[in-house]
Amino acid sequence: MSKSEREAMFGKTESGYLWCLHCERAYKESEYRTEVNRNGDMMEMCHYEDCDGDAVIDAWDWADLKEGHPDYPDNPVEGKVYPQYG
Repeated sequence: MSKSEREAMFGKTESGYLWCLHCERAYKESEYRTEVNRNGDMMEMCHYEDCDGDAVIDAWDWADLKEGHPDYPDNPVEGKVYPQYG
């Protein structure tokens, strides 16, 4: 399997999960979705259909978010919102 654009830029995540800055939900690193933009370029997007977050720029390693939230689980629940603040 080829590397995702995000993995090529930043390497593998420590946790195996990504957290989306747009919708504040987490998903497995390999479960991003792809869309074709109006220029015909393939884009890697947040796993969740109702989110417009980019899986390259808007996705953080779950381990990085967890540093500020030690109460968050090691393995996030799919679909659950994990606020960055509050």
